[in-house]
Amino acid sequence: MKKNRPALFLAVLAIIVVSFLFVGCSKTVASVNGVKIKQSEVNTYIEFLKNQNPDADLSEDSDEFKSAKTIIINSLIDKKLLEEYAKENNIEVDAAEVDGQFEAIASSYPTQSDFEKDLKEKNISTKFLKEELSAQILVGKIFEKVTENIFVSPDQAREYYDENKEVLFKVHESVKISHILAMVSSNEGENEEGREEALEKIKYVETKLDEGEKFEDLAEKYSDDTASSVNGGDLGYISKGQLVEEIDEVAFLMDVGEVSEIIETSYGFHIIKITDKQEEHTEDFEEVEGTIINYLGNVFKEEKWKSFTDSLRKSADIKYYVDIESFPTDEGEGTEEK
Repeated sequence: MKKNRPALFLAVLAIIVVSFLFVGCSKTVASVNGVKIKQSEVNTYIEFLKNQNPDADLSEDSDEFKSAKTIIINSLIDKKLLEEYAKENNIEVDAAEVDGQFEAIASSYPTQSDFEKDLKEKNISTKFLKEELSAQILVGKIFEKVTENIFVSPDQAREYYDENKEVLFKVHESVKISHILAMVSSNEGENEEGREEALEKIKYVETKLDEGEKFEDLAEKYSDDTASSVNGGDLGYISKGQLVEEIDEVAFLMDVGEVSEIIETSYGFHIIKITDKQEEHTEDFEEVEGTIINYLGNVFKEEKWKSFTDSLRKSADIKYYVDIESFPTDEGEGTEEK
């Protein structure tokens, strides 16, 4: 019997060590309706934040770190409550739904290898991503159920319009501008030489305009603003103050169809054309009714959702086992699972 004591002692010691490690890794930081939230769950999201925001100050004594942990714990509590509600109301997420979302993300990358490389660089596992997608889909389904009866009446839309029409639905005076730009290089040492070249180019364009060539054709061919040149130089409708001062001062004094002289700005040299004008006016209710209904619908849904999640929390048994304002992080703190 004595010969077996060392073996028995080592076996007991192994059990104690394993139990200690298991308990240490499974600290309970909070519980909701008896469902425990573990330190390991919180750590997963902290590491995720660190990987996504390497420049953020998430050192353990920073306010950002404490705030992040508090937010994560409360988010996990909300997640557990929503999962419980979904189970009680037979709301489920199919694997096919998750796979569909996963494939949609993967297909947004040029290649599959690019997708996998990005996940690796951000230290995001496929398992973690799919779990998060599943959680998002579940929340979306619950949101739809909770807010399915939200309705915005025409009277509510009209009331909102009447209360806000002088602020939200007043359209300021604007002009529709097209331009041709001869850009000046911003590189040090090239500025003066570049300015002369740009000036020569814009003067050539001006000559072509005087000869009767179309503004739009010249913009497409010669303008250095490639974003607008494909549309004949069209910049769309511009209100006062949206463009550089030199153009702003000229544009609102011009008539529709008028072409300006050469205008110099910090970008280079421009010739502008006014293709339309809109006087200051207030949009009619009929023009914006659909927009208002959509906006109020979203507002009412968010209010309903907040009321719903608040009610889940109020009726739940929520316990915190850590100070969430100064969250403990070392293995010796926190409440252990028993």
